[in-house]
Amino acid sequence: MKWKTGEKEKLKRIIKQVSGTLEAEDGPLIESVKVKGTGNLWCYAPLLNRMVRVVRGTRVYIISEMKNNEGKVLAYTANVDVVYVHKNELLEVGFN
Repeated sequence: MKWKTGEKEKLKRIIKQVSGTLEAEDGPLIESVKVKGTGNLWCYAPLLNRMVRVVRGTRVYIISEMKNNEGKVLAYTANVDVVYVHKNELLEVGFN
């Protein structure tokens, strides 16, 4: 997978935020979103080059708002996976 400008840095900030080590100089907090519905959603994980299961209702962080050719955004999941997911499958919840 080829990283686009700023994606790698944003992923590092997300990991720091989730682990509780984000500092003021790292930048502002990143809002989270949830995967809509119940059950499972199978998403492509480009770093693993395979499909992974994402449980609906899971909190994720959007790494890149730029959609790929299938209309999916790159997101970091609570299961420590980087996946492509359709934007319409996500529900904004902010900092709750």
